[in-house]
Amino acid sequence: MSKKLGNGYTSCGIILKTMNKDIIRRKIKELRNSLPEKAVVEKSQIITSMFYDKYSYLNVFLLYYPLGKEVNTINLIEMLFMQGKLVYLPVVKDNNIIFKQFLGFDKMAAGSFNILEPVGKEIDIEPDILCMPGVAFDKSCNRIGYGGGFYDRYLENNTSIIKTAFAYDFQIVDKIETESFDIPVDEIFTDKCIISRRI
Repeated sequence: MSKKLGNGYTSCGIILKTMNKDIIRRKIKELRNSLPEKAVVEKSQIITSMFYDKYSYLNVFLLYYPLGKEVNTINLIEMLFMQGKLVYLPVVKDNNIIFKQFLGFDKMAAGSFNILEPVGKEIDIEPDILCMPGVAFDKSCNRIGYGGGFYDRYLENNTSIIKTAFAYDFQIVDKIETESFDIPVDEIFTDKCIISRRI
């Protein structure tokens, strides 16, 4: 369901009917790449603030470092880190993702796909919440990623974690055709609403 926000929006915009995943990926990427930088900053601030307001009481966060015009998480990462929260970011290893501790932006190095990765130790405690990127999502919280299956494989062995995602409103489509290995998220934070599959 979509939750009403103070700005008057009551639901997320749906722009595409059921389509092949590859077509949805291409169309949404085109829209996202066309976003002006100012819009990326403004929309990202709205999205990450909603997430922070709801979940900042938690202690162990699995977040992501933004690539291109993905919802920008840099301010959120820094804010949680400065408050003493444990923040971990993904690192690709042997065609899977692991999460390493964020120790500061000056302690990161370019890794797979030229994404900055932390150099801290691999997580060895139970995380409270995961926030992942994606290309598109639907109203049932199904997700289209980048096609590598990294997060689906990670979540196969981490089923109890709260699963969230960040997306711009136009990344929400009507319906995504899923397969047996696809794992939906619990909540999607957009610049217009929060979509939740948890009761």
